[in-house]
Amino acid sequence: MSMEEETCLDCKRPTIMVVDHSSGDTICSECGLVLEAHIIEYSQEWRTFASDDNHGDRDPNRVDDISTLFCAHIQVKNHEEDLIKQAFEEIQRMTDALDLDIVINSRACEIVSKYDGHANTKLHRGKKLNAICAASVSTACRELQLSRTLKEIAEVANGVDKKDIRKESLVIKRVLESHQTSVSASQAIINTGELVRRFCSKLDISQREIMAIREAVEKTENFDIRRNPKSVLAAIIFMISHISQTNRKPIREIGIVAEVVENTIKNSVKDMYPYALKIIPNWYACESDIIKRLDGVITSWDSAKISV
Repeated sequence: MSMEEETCLDCKRPTIMVVDHSSGDTICSECGLVLEAHIIEYSQEWRTFASDDNHGDRDPNRVDDISTLFCAHIQVKNHEEDLIKQAFEEIQRMTDALDLDIVINSRACEIVSKYDGHANTKLHRGKKLNAICAASVSTACRELQLSRTLKEIAEVANGVDKKDIRKESLVIKRVLESHQTSVSASQAIINTGELVRRFCSKLDISQREIMAIREAVEKTENFDIRRNPKSVLAAIIFMISHISQTNRKPIREIGIVAEVVENTIKNSVKDMYPYALKIIPNWYACESDIIKRLDGVITSWDSAKISV
């Protein structure tokens, strides 16, 4: 096997081509396209394995080189692409038969792609593929509020009945909910990061404290803290700031910047106090300082409430 640089017809750019002498093919290392077929070499590579250095009994075994693994990967990739293509064609056929708009077609194809890309679901040939496509069309119609009954969809689904469509629709629902949850979680992380930057800038917080706040915010994901993200962030800023002896920020000032009332910040600090040693970085403050300073301020709040 050797490697050369050529322009792939599919990638449309110069890429490394793998020349597989055993199969006689020139293959693009990027997309797996077979660019040229050569004369096939029919010889096999054999190697001998022995349990010791004894040259007596040897068991010759054929050893596949990397080209075999590479070609196997290409076959799997091509199989998956063929299934997606087949699913898209089936959706096109169904939406045409039902006289549905291209918007429905596009959404149904998007749903199938998410189904195939999910960790627990994959496309398969045959009746199951038709059921998944029909369920995707049904889901797209429901989302876009277009009236098509399961009976109507089943009639154009090549032998798939309403029960099969309903079953796959439930699977699709779980896939879409899972996808939405992961997107929402990612978006929440991005939004929180932006809030940290914005709040800390307005409060003129030092870089060292910002690093501690960011790390503490990330660690709160591991605990069941049922508070609004702004309230959690405001509480963390207060705790990190209060532990510092040089740059303490008044709770009122934090509340104005975070748009959170003082009592909410206080209650959030109390809720998060049991986790303080686990979320506040130990490089920022030692355990005794964290306990001493936070316990002191919480005690003063409780005392003030009692006196009132």
